[in-house]
Amino acid sequence: MSLDYILAIDGGGTKTVAKLIHLPSGQEYTAHAGEASIYNDFNTAISSLQQVINSVCEQSGAQHSQILAVMGLAGGASKALVERVTATLQLGCDIEFAQLMIVSDAITSLYGANLGQPVAMLALGTGAVAARLTAAGDTKLIGGWGFSVDDFGGGARLGLSAVQHLLDEIDRFNEPQNPLTTQLSEQIGGDREHISSWLLSAKAVDYARFSPLIFSLKDQCYLADTVLSEHARQVERLIEKCRADSQLPVIIIGGLADVTIALLNEHIQQNLSPRRGDSLVGAVILATDLVKQIDHKRITR
Repeated sequence: MSLDYILAIDGGGTKTVAKLIHLPSGQEYTAHAGEASIYNDFNTAISSLQQVINSVCEQSGAQHSQILAVMGLAGGASKALVERVTATLQLGCDIEFAQLMIVSDAITSLYGANLGQPVAMLALGTGAVAARLTAAGDTKLIGGWGFSVDDFGGGARLGLSAVQHLLDEIDRFNEPQNPLTTQLSEQIGGDREHISSWLLSAKAVDYARFSPLIFSLKDQCYLADTVLSEHARQVERLIEKCRADSQLPVIIIGGLADVTIALLNEHIQQNLSPRRGDSLVGAVILATDLVKQIDHKRITR
């Protein structure tokens, strides 16, 4: 069959979004599912990917063999995980595309942020990762090593910091001492038994869910303000690492972008550039470029 469709997928720690585009007509089909971090929860990620792929194919009538797909997935920087995803989709889900590219969702975000133009980009969501795209087309990932050791500036790390303060207060005072830890204890428990039970099963996304609470208490709770101040410093350090000695424009994207930008120092805020697109847009750009490369090879044969 001919290559009639491009499929772009953005899969992160909280959601999966897919867009299928019929090349001859420009008709678009979209689908949504839950998290698709192959790093945090491989099986759940496969389930989410299968769900959105089946949905857009059912909507459009497209066959897998007609589709060139680009997926930006959390964990997609790992060659081993990418190979595992490809094999699982083919053998376990009977999904085999005409062509498939899987990259980190940071790379698709990088291409989307400035519509494929040079940029230093930070993506702040459940995790945090930076990347830069140079005028020569070179890309480099910075940070985003995973919640257990890095991802400073992301929602999971922000939530973890708040939970650590709760544990400290339970150890010292046997009960929470301020509005932030009090409200956290209402959700995960106020004693060792209940908190330990929650901690055993908690994933990065569970910690990240506390981000809205922390931001909402910024002006009412000194601890929330302290946690957010450190969060802002972590993001500023990530900007410095990402930009290095270049003059690349800096763009911050993701679910925590706007609320975090407001916390950064004034000089940094004034020198940020507006986002022009997101990870899904970046996946579309990469898929479109691949199609052009294929067409060019056909013409020059």
